[in-house]
Amino acid sequence: MFIDVVRPEAWEELNDQVKAALGLEPKARARSFAGIASAVFEISQSTAQFMSHKKAIGVILGQTSVFEGLLPYYYKETYEVAALSHLKLHDVKEWVENLKKETCFVLFAEDHPVTGEIFPFADELDKLLNEKRIFSFRVSHARHFQESITIRPYTVRLCSYAPSVAVAIVGERFRSPAMMAQNMSWQAEAFIKELTEARGEHQSNPLLVENFEKEISAVARLYFSAEATRLFDRAVFSFSDVSAEAVADNLFKKLGISKVEGWQKMASTNMCHWSAIKMFRHWWEPTPSLEQLRGLLIVGLELLNTKDFAKLVISSYEEVKLQQSWDV
Repeated sequence: MFIDVVRPEAWEELNDQVKAALGLEPKARARSFAGIASAVFEISQSTAQFMSHKKAIGVILGQTSVFEGLLPYYYKETYEVAALSHLKLHDVKEWVENLKKETCFVLFAEDHPVTGEIFPFADELDKLLNEKRIFSFRVSHARHFQESITIRPYTVRLCSYAPSVAVAIVGERFRSPAMMAQNMSWQAEAFIKELTEARGEHQSNPLLVENFEKEISAVARLYFSAEATRLFDRAVFSFSDVSAEAVADNLFKKLGISKVEGWQKMASTNMCHWSAIKMFRHWWEPTPSLEQLRGLLIVGLELLNTKDFAKLVISSYEEVKLQQSWDV
């Protein structure tokens, strides 16, 4: 018999299990959410309501898509919004010093959701905000798999583990009440299983990535320079003259795997692949060109470990390029 209520304590119990699974320090607490967008929305909105006397926020733009739906509310409610592109954040201390005294929180990302670029200002910004007693809401798309951080009293680290699994690790001064999460139906065993599997899958192998990228640079443009701060859980490169989706489809045939299986181990920003036109360019800074989006491939470590993988990618590219050319 279906009775249309849920037990709020189930969410609290799940949070305790997540804290234990992640091995969090005693003062830190965990809050579970159905994906990173849900986590960002609830943490920021609950804090805005809980601290309604503070009518200013800050946000660093151009890093992630998960902030996009939030700002209209704050503009409508006449908040003072200090919005700045990460490309213009040259002096972190100066920017923090210029925030309004009544600033409630600042939203920013530690890493890029597509490329795995690490934004080097994140840790300094978090420290300075804590010194000002401003809540630091920092989104980690994948960096948390590689690096743990100190959760300061005014810090909330929002960590993505899977499309429907996210965890907010909150500092001791964060007291905003939950809005919806405690009234949702949670399957604790499935949540913990997906979180644990994600932690096992996201490893780092700089040597493997660098060797592959060096070899593939013969036919593709590498996304990162040697000096870039990045995650080494993926290789990132692009083809200037062919579709990344076409190369990937050809590669899957050589590997003897289905498209479904293949696209679980690599990704592309190719719009034909996504059957979409507004997934990347409206939030990503510097804005990638349509040609860059068409040719970008992101490959995980599992495929990179395949024997002669770079050679297979190169031959797949050359075959696609040959197919789209003709004799005059």
